[in-house]
Amino acid sequence: MDKHKIKIHKHREYRKPPKVSLILLDWEVREYFQALHWLEKQDIKREDYELIWVELYNRTPDIVLEKADTVITCGYTGRYHKHVAYNAGLLQARGDLITIVDSDAVFPENFISSILSNFDDDKGGFRPLVLMHYEARTNIEFPGNDQLKSLEQIKNFPWQKLWENVGACMTVRKVDAINFGGFDEHKNLRGFYCGPYDLGWRMINAGIHEKWEDPDTCLIWHFAHPAPHSSAYNIPDKNNKKSDPHNLHLTGHAFVSVESFSSGRLLPKKENSAVHSRRMSSRRIGSVLEARYANLCSNKGFSRFTTSKVYLINRLESIGHKINAPDSTIHKLICKCGLEKSIPLITNLYKKMMNKMLNN
Repeated sequence: MDKHKIKIHKHREYRKPPKVSLILLDWEVREYFQALHWLEKQDIKREDYELIWVELYNRTPDIVLEKADTVITCGYTGRYHKHVAYNAGLLQARGDLITIVDSDAVFPENFISSILSNFDDDKGGFRPLVLMHYEARTNIEFPGNDQLKSLEQIKNFPWQKLWENVGACMTVRKVDAINFGGFDEHKNLRGFYCGPYDLGWRMINAGIHEKWEDPDTCLIWHFAHPAPHSSAYNIPDKNNKKSDPHNLHLTGHAFVSVESFSSGRLLPKKENSAVHSRRMSSRRIGSVLEARYANLCSNKGFSRFTTSKVYLINRLESIGHKINAPDSTIHKLICKCGLEKSIPLITNLYKKMMNKMLNN
């Protein structure tokens, strides 16, 4: 796996936690930062949402440091892993809801309020949901904030037919993101073919409802990147160069994610260790007996040595039972040798050996 080092450059403190945490990714390819401009023009209080900017490499533009509430770099030098960046944002998020969204989109004023209204459970909390927003696309390059001054001008551009772009914008409750293991960091999800939908699909597998927001209620827009770009995906050459083009996909969707969705997987193939720790710490165990078994191994499972030791203990345990069973061959052999009076001693030695093995 390519090396990376997470570094936090800015982390705004809040008197009161925000309701929504927006996680926006870059990998040294964003030509414009219009998303930050339009996300400042929301119809709810600025304190109700936070902007978390995560750079996969090391670039920290001045406008990002100024406008974002949290700025993180991942320090990659080669092939990147977007899901590592998603998890970095998730672990720093303070909102009850997390939104993974294109960091170069244009947003309407009701974008965040539409998120809140969908999750509202009428009891002052948020209901479990996988919320997706449609993203309209055009082959026209972004004209600049000095030219696009009002969303009324949006209709003047030729927009393509809407389609279910599962990588554009997804919102879930933070507690659900943690409980389902966060974003899968499996090596086959490196590069371009990945996205937040991997987590969303695993949540759907557990029966959590998915909803696509009505585009007449709220729609986000995405302009084309400046040429040269990939004709298939409208992405800069740099993105192709630093990603992993050999990862399998089905019509642009990560093969690993499709497999997880189709097979009913709930947890990631490779869970982030910090997410795992947070997920496990939220457990509430009802008895001392069960608690004995709750933390005996890491998220990688039992080691081969431990498994072999337990196998040996089980075999010895079986022998111990047979020593005291009158009908067993071992018991009859002990009696035949005239050692039946030694059976309590043999049993005691066996128990001491078992306890020593269990406690080591």
